[in-house]
Amino acid sequence: MMKVGEVFLPDDQDFRQFKSECTTDQGWTVCYDKSSCRVATKKNASSQFDVIRVQSEFTGISGELLYDVLHDGQFRSTWDTAMLECYEICYVLPNSDIGYYSLKSPTPFKNRDFVTQRCWLDFGHNSEKYIINHSVNHLREPPRKNCVRGISYLTGYLIVPTGPTSCTFYYMTQSDPGGSLPAWLVNKVSKVLVPKLMKKLAKACTKYDKWKATNQPHHKPWLNPEQMTLPRYNPNEIGTFDVNETLTASANTGEANVGENAVEIDSFVKDD
Repeated sequence: MMKVGEVFLPDDQDFRQFKSECTTDQGWTVCYDKSSCRVATKKNASSQFDVIRVQSEFTGISGELLYDVLHDGQFRSTWDTAMLECYEICYVLPNSDIGYYSLKSPTPFKNRDFVTQRCWLDFGHNSEKYIINHSVNHLREPPRKNCVRGISYLTGYLIVPTGPTSCTFYYMTQSDPGGSLPAWLVNKVSKVLVPKLMKKLAKACTKYDKWKATNQPHHKPWLNPEQMTLPRYNPNEIGTFDVNETLTASANTGEANVGENAVEIDSFVKDD
């Protein structure tokens, strides 16, 4: 399975292992379960932050549509209000690239960013679809002064179609946002932010076809790799990745003492 810092060439078994993590309940504690959205957590062997897993039932949204929405970075800028910047640096394989993503954090926390290798696999129409990522150190994107560099040990999406216009969506992240975030924040993210994000994603899906019709309607490099225009991955541009060094560099952010009442986290994910 993928390891932080290593450019990885996954096979079908790696994706199946991710599916097992998404669909097996042993070891998970459910912390939210209503409105077709179920959130569970479990202890993270790699970080003090729990692994978070979401299962959401989408109706009126096909697996193919959801897959396109999750892939389309240009469209993401129209609905993901937490996103600051998102772009692909290079491609590794026809189903893998390395990219940069930065996101806003609720005031007074510092913004976060990630550099990850992303891999995807689509088993075809009305079949399972996967997108997974993990952190790597691409030398063209060193840590920035205005962001705390986070670590994704394993983050991904699994889409399981349940009908022509319905699907089950799984999201799982084993990550460390870096810095010195207080323990209460993970609880808030699991119970407040994640359910809101699922609703926002579902709403974005209803707008995608109309938007795409006027925005390069046939350009979907995640389905048509011949459309990729990214430069090829160069192994010499991948640096070593020291987890302890990365976390130590951002440890003294002064965030640990932020009280729960000082953060308006409930309104952080804005409704359209």
